[in-house]
Amino acid sequence: MNRSENGQIPFGMILLLAFVLLSVSGFLVFNIAVPKSTTMTSIGKKSVYRLFGEHTSNMGYVFEQGGSIPVLNGTVQILGPNNTVLDIVSFDKNENIFFLRIPENGTGLAHIDAPGYYRLTTRLTNNGFYKLGKSGTFSGQVRGYEFVLQGRKLPDPKPLPGATLEIRSANGWKRTITADQEGRFSAEIPPMQFSVIVRSDTHANAYFDDLTAIKGETLGRDFILPAGCILEGFAIGDGVTLEGAEVKVVNAMLDNSEATAGPRGKFNIPGLSEGMATVQIKYPGYQEYSWQIIIPGDKIGIRKPFSLMPAQPFVLNIQSANGLPMGDAMVRLRREGRTIHHSKASEFTNLNILQSGATYYFDITANRKNEAPLLTTGQVFTMPEEGPGEFTILLDKEPGTFSGRVSNVNGMFLPGVVLNIKAIVADESARAPLRRVLSDAGGVYQSDYFAPGKYSIQATHPQWGENVVIGEITPGKTTELWISLIPR
Repeated sequence: MNRSENGQIPFGMILLLAFVLLSVSGFLVFNIAVPKSTTMTSIGKKSVYRLFGEHTSNMGYVFEQGGSIPVLNGTVQILGPNNTVLDIVSFDKNENIFFLRIPENGTGLAHIDAPGYYRLTTRLTNNGFYKLGKSGTFSGQVRGYEFVLQGRKLPDPKPLPGATLEIRSANGWKRTITADQEGRFSAEIPPMQFSVIVRSDTHANAYFDDLTAIKGETLGRDFILPAGCILEGFAIGDGVTLEGAEVKVVNAMLDNSEATAGPRGKFNIPGLSEGMATVQIKYPGYQEYSWQIIIPGDKIGIRKPFSLMPAQPFVLNIQSANGLPMGDAMVRLRREGRTIHHSKASEFTNLNILQSGATYYFDITANRKNEAPLLTTGQVFTMPEEGPGEFTILLDKEPGTFSGRVSNVNGMFLPGVVLNIKAIVADESARAPLRRVLSDAGGVYQSDYFAPGKYSIQATHPQWGENVVIGEITPGKTTELWISLIPR
């Protein structure tokens, strides 16, 4: 070993040795850690896990799935709330190592992409080893027809810039991509059967299945969307038009098209797909209501009035275990499987939109400073047929969390496993929307908070299979589950 003239090791060499020792120690901790069986541990007053990640530096290594071949020339997209991209870090053609720092508003999640490999979405961990699977390429162009007057020649379909494609593989992997200014798209996807929903704000959506991607090959497909139908509607109240009414149209294609009524209560929603659709309208002081209508496939548009009835007063009281009001709690109001409204509890006092005689389900989240939030889901309330209504919800149980590790049948821990967690309830309408959790480089997963009760946890991975386990949240505890995936 070279030494300086005074016999001491150069400072640069000391730094290099320290870096190597830290990396090796991180690797050993990662490999020696033994997963626990199903156990309960106390959460206490502080969160055992920061849902939105740590404001810390991270280092990662990227390899090919099932081997030690380094993956080069890729990117890491650091995600924030609602999957917004906060930053992009590259690892170049010479190294499969990346260095990054999670921003303060980062979730700890990231997309890892590289040419020839399908995207891995995972939770970041320092000194993590991430494995990418070989892909097939799915590419093409999205175009759309336009309505023309009867007797005129139908023009060639035009490119639809900004069209989105929701790709879902048979094993649960999914990704949404956006077409460029010429309607063209390209994506690396798992080599297996998949389906795609093609959406456009100006045209009817379309669904395509029985598509198959092959490893190392390109599947080219062009999609042409129908022009779609325009719904021109009028929101009408008790002898008045309802300017500002909120309108949503939902159909089998899950268009989820939304609009706000303008002057004279008029609204326009273009590009609706042919078939049955539900029109949902709400306006403060009037009973929210849903209509079933038929969207034609051979007309440029339809025109309909929608009349709402005045609502009765409704009071919502949310209280803590010691009887204190919790007006800042967030409330999700659901009916017949659809979200009707989402806002603070204090806003319900003057909202008055509940339909007389209708049954609703309330999901409540009340945040507390330096403590876990209080939660409850599927609280049932039926508005009286006549007169006002009042509903009091008591938040008196501490929440819990799920954590653990996911492996394949050979005991190898897996990053990027998707865990879909949903409550087990007798009344399907009372079930809150499922929530997704991702495993990190060591196969470790950690959920956010759940209300006490039993839950179904479906773990899936594009290459290694899936498994479904049942877990129970006990107030104030973390339930630890080790899940082994079963090959398909």
